[in-house]
Amino acid sequence: MNIQFTTFTPDSPGFAELKSQSIAEGLNMLRRLEENWLSGQNRFDRPGEKLLGAYADGLIVGVCGLNIDPFTQETGTGRLRHLYVDMRWRRNRVGSGLLSEILRDADLWFDFINTNAPSSAFTFYERAGFVALSGMDKVTHHLCLRKPVR
Repeated sequence: MNIQFTTFTPDSPGFAELKSQSIAEGLNMLRRLEENWLSGQNRFDRPGEKLLGAYADGLIVGVCGLNIDPFTQETGTGRLRHLYVDMRWRRNRVGSGLLSEILRDADLWFDFINTNAPSSAFTFYERAGFVALSGMDKVTHHLCLRKPVR
């Protein structure tokens, strides 16, 4: 299995099908991704940000984004967003590959990465080194990339 990771947009071939699958699962992350992209609210184009797709044989099988965290005033905090893998490709290391690729060089821009994961993904994030948090609005897990020098 040869998975390739590259930038993509919601206009990319196959994204509509992936979005439909996520909605059928009761997950709205890809619908929000597309809406925010089309409105210009979030284009993953600020320093340190990126939006990646995982491709197998030219077919998009997963997506993940990294933003400056819009929900905190603290500088140096990124937010992992919209991580979704086609249900037929789960358990094939696509999610962990996307996570590794999206975090590559993230420490050049961010000290910490936050995410707001569905409970079904808690184990995935904790195995990847994220720490579960409680009592924080819009943050379920937190990853320390480096100690801030600010």
